[in-house]
Amino acid sequence: MSSSPDGAIGAAGLLARIRPAIGPTGVLLLDGRSGSGKTTLAAWLAPRLGARVLHLEDLYCGWDGLDGAADVLARRVLPAFLAGRVAEWPVWDWTADRRAGVGWLRPGGPLVVEGCGALTTASRPFAAVAVVLDVATPVRAARILHRDPPSALPGHRRWARQERRHARRHPPSALADLVLPGGVRIPEEPASGLR
Repeated sequence: MSSSPDGAIGAAGLLARIRPAIGPTGVLLLDGRSGSGKTTLAAWLAPRLGARVLHLEDLYCGWDGLDGAADVLARRVLPAFLAGRVAEWPVWDWTADRRAGVGWLRPGGPLVVEGCGALTTASRPFAAVAVVLDVATPVRAARILHRDPPSALPGHRRWARQERRHARRHPPSALADLVLPGGVRIPEEPASGLR
């Protein structure tokens, strides 16, 4: 795989490495801190792998929900999905700041799970491949400021403490197949015809 001066590798090189491991029914866990490019990479990879994407953001129960979502993923969602059952979890209404309904995921086909907390010691056994994007704090901070409204910044500070705790409890170097310093460069090409 080629890398750029900032350490990022190319998405096509990453795809070539993970595609054989995912196969027709495997799970890819894609972890990293806020602003590392997980959602963008998942959106690029999914059509090329014939996979669906589960955003861990859909499992977070508010700004303090990282650990809870990681637990729900490892104990409820992934076991059900891989056993051929519908996976369910509580949905959080971010506007009302409370639980509101149930989310679900039908089984079948490959799955990309993206979000901080996706890769833990409990979730790792369910994954065919685990990848962590390790992007420098200034780069991530600039992306967050560009992406999110200023009103979200206090929440991001709370979230950052959880991310640091998550990384201590579940060291990427011990759990991931690939830790990618600098993240991944996504090509500006159409998705059609690339599968």
